[in-house]
This record gives sequence, C-alpha cells and structure tokens, in this order.
Amino acid sequence: MVNTDQSRIYLEAIKLAAGSLKYKGISINKTFLMAIKHLQEYYSLCNDLKYLEVAALLIQAYLEMGFTYESYKEEFDHILKDLGTERSMMFPKRFYHSKKIKLTRPQVRSMIGKWSSSKKNNMMIITVVDDIIEKVNNKEIGVFSYCNHNISGQELYELVINKDEVYFHDINKSKFYTFLIEN
Repeated sequence: MVNTDQSRIYLEAIKLAAGSLKYKGISINKTFLMAIKHLQEYYSLCNDLKYLEVAALLIQAYLEMGFTYESYKEEFDHILKDLGTERSMMFPKRFYHSKKIKLTRPQVRSMIGKWSSSKKNNMMIITVVDDIIEKVNNKEIGVFSYCNHNISGQELYELVINKDEVYFHDINKSKFYTFLIEN
C-alpha cells in the first residue's frame, strides 16, 4: 500500500472509528475481522480489487492499533495474495506490533511517561500502576482513563478491558501495549 497523505487520513479515520467501539464493550479485534471478511466477500461477488484495497487498509489500521498479524494470518495472507503482494512487502514486522508488558510494577510503570506531582493529578504514579495491575488481574470490564497534567499539557492513557481484549493505549503517542498474563 502506498503511504500517501490521503491513505494516512483514511487510516487515522479507521482507527478513530474502531477505537470508539471500546466504549460500548465491542471487540475491536473481532469487528476488524468481520469487516475484512465482508470486504473479501464483496470482492468475490463483484471482482473489484477496490474491496481488497480497503481490506488492506483495515489490516494496516488493525496492526497500527497494536494487534498482531498472527491473530488472523490465514485471512490476511489470502487477501494479500489476491492483491498480488505479501506481508513482508505490505507490513514490515518492525513497524506493526504492540509492546508486550509483563504485569509487574516496573513493566507497567514503563508504559507511562514522566508523571508529574502536580496538584491537578488526582493519583500518584504508584497508585496508577497498582490500579492498572489490579484491574487487569481481576479482569474488571471497562475503559479506564488516566490523565497526567504537567507543564507541557496533558498526557492521556486508557486501559481497555473487555471479554475479548485487554490493552493499554498511550493516546498522545499513539502507542498500544498488551499484557503478558500468566494463567
């Protein structure tokens, strides 16, 4: 996929729309897969490559949101094959992945930037870290927001836990983290 300004706008719009699903407890992961499968079906019916091109955009947005290619490798490979390309050309691995974090205080702390001791912050950093660990360990369903007020503005973070997904999103840096949870 050519990375033009226009395709970047499309990608950001897709990620914004997909990101809003979490507020209703809808799985982003499963929604992407369903949308991609529907586009593949439309391609089969109409034989119009534009459907596969849009599916490739969805795959790229999915990867940029921190999900792994391996989750739906078979489906993604099929689309790329029909487009006459392959994963290594479209999505170099070094660019698309979420960072995997162990559920320990130092690892969870590493996801968060320098935390200010400002009076505007209603939680101390250790409280934020412990809150994240507790919510993930207890599989507490919801979208939990954390805001760090500092001299350069606000740093916003979200912890998303639903029945299908658990991830942490650094909104300002557009970084996603998943957790290595031992069962």
